[in-house]
Amino acid sequence: MWYRRKRRSLLAFIRHIWGAELVWSQIINCLSVTDYDVWPNDPLDAIFSLHLSAVESFRALLDNPSTNWDEQTVDYPWRRPEMPIPTPRKALAHVLLHSQRHWAQLATLVRAAGFASNFRGDLLLSSALR
Repeated sequence: MWYRRKRRSLLAFIRHIWGAELVWSQIINCLSVTDYDVWPNDPLDAIFSLHLSAVESFRALLDNPSTNWDEQTVDYPWRRPEMPIPTPRKALAHVLLHSQRHWAQLATLVRAAGFASNFRGDLLLSSALR
């Protein structure tokens, strides 16, 4: 029983990470935002579709030569009036850092739960991109 609760919590956390990517990709692209209630909850492959949709949307934005990265602004529904309105560049940097922060939190929780990893966690220490 505890396993199911932990699994649901983990899937909800991953859903938050990939869902935020999707929402921000849509906001930056001036698209309508997919409602949170229709995001899949399970299985992981279905939740991963949120990330794939976000990547597709970000690629369209990055491939568009008319994207005005620094003069255009991006408004979002939960922004309080006193908060600055970010540029697309700042919003994209925010969502990428948001995801990385959460994946790092998850890696820490996994190690703290006793699941050892041989991953060194640093590109400089890896054999990639010699």
